[in-house]
Amino acid sequence: MTYFVTGGAGFIGSHFITYLLENHPGDKVVCYDCLTYAGDLANLAAAADSPDFEFLRGDVRDRDAVYAAFGRFHPDVVVNFAAQSHVERSIEQPDLFFDTNTVGTMILLDASFKFGAAHFHQISTDEVYG
Repeated sequence: MTYFVTGGAGFIGSHFITYLLENHPGDKVVCYDCLTYAGDLANLAAAADSPDFEFLRGDVRDRDAVYAAFGRFHPDVVVNFAAQSHVERSIEQPDLFFDTNTVGTMILLDASFKFGAAHFHQISTDEVYG
């Protein structure tokens, strides 16, 4: 099974990746993250040496890059942690929030459908859910 975890270099996503690697040996875990203010490769230190782990730098807003990643890995499960957060940032850059949290999620859903991912799990912030 292949897991495609977006926003996996963030605090919660990186812990989820560690959990997957510890509890699902042999399954492939791909972390797809653009490393904004919330992402840090140091969060993935525990995963970095696993042969079942791969990091791919990319942005959920970039349809071509997302499709290329799905074409390469053909994920069975997509877990979307990628999101802009913090209310102050949403006021300063509402277009960035909309693009990442809404359009980015739509692109991931489209790719999941197109490439046959069996499961899509949306994990998000209060800025998305209100």
